[in-house]
Amino acid sequence: MICYVILHYQAIEETKKCIKSIEKNTTSDYKVIIVDNASPNKSGMILEKEYAENNNIDIIISNDNLGFAKGNNLGYKLAKKYDPDYIIILNSDIVISQEDFCSRIDYAYNKYNFDVLGPDIYSTKMKYHQNPQRENNFTINELLKKERNLYFKNRFKFLLKIKYSFLHNNAKDDVHQNNYKDVQIGKVLHGACYIFSKKFINKYDECFYPGTFMYYESYILHYLGMKDDLVFLYYPDIVVYHHEDASTNETYNNQYKKSVFVNKCLLDSCREYIKLIRNESCHRG
Repeated sequence: MICYVILHYQAIEETKKCIKSIEKNTTSDYKVIIVDNASPNKSGMILEKEYAENNNIDIIISNDNLGFAKGNNLGYKLAKKYDPDYIIILNSDIVISQEDFCSRIDYAYNKYNFDVLGPDIYSTKMKYHQNPQRENNFTINELLKKERNLYFKNRFKFLLKIKYSFLHNNAKDDVHQNNYKDVQIGKVLHGACYIFSKKFINKYDECFYPGTFMYYESYILHYLGMKDDLVFLYYPDIVVYHHEDASTNETYNNQYKKSVFVNKCLLDSCREYIKLIRNESCHRG
């Protein structure tokens, strides 16, 4: 049994494409759990009606926008009740295309005994391979520097009116040479698609640290997971396609407003990560 968790927000056509790709390429028993994150356009209710007769699909409609971590945790908790072999958390703008997708996961687990697997995620927008996301996680000094830069951009966001965008390839800024063709262990994995094994599922009641709204979840997962000696596996023989930013584009047609929103989320999450590390250091002390 495989459970897929899709966090949905507004972009209904992208979510339906994701579901269709799962249905086409999943050969084992499966459940798709869609978490509607309080979409203002009521698209969660449309999906609920459309898939009402599909026994493989469960839909949760949240009364509030819980953000990335808490929204996915809601779906993960329901998925655990099915006692699956794997829980796959994937963005609604991810598409699976390999017919032997499930057998590739089994092969990787039998060979590497992973806790968390990250596939080769190809960004169709940015035209690059997003995994591994980073060679090493951020140091506290790197995070403090990022916090200062994000604070400046948030404080002086009016500068964006002068043809400036601090979104400016934010995704690529954190990418080091990732050697995406090679199997790698222990690296930071991109948050657009995670495959959690039975080992992970049996150990944790939530898949993400719930202190962030959006961004930095992948770094925090890696930070906490490495402390617990989890096996993070990047496995390039599994490939998914990422049609990025569908939900934020659906919400913010204006690039300036989108940039302001993204920067504020980045700043808040960066601060939360710094606080987490400092608290952990205090406890160790």
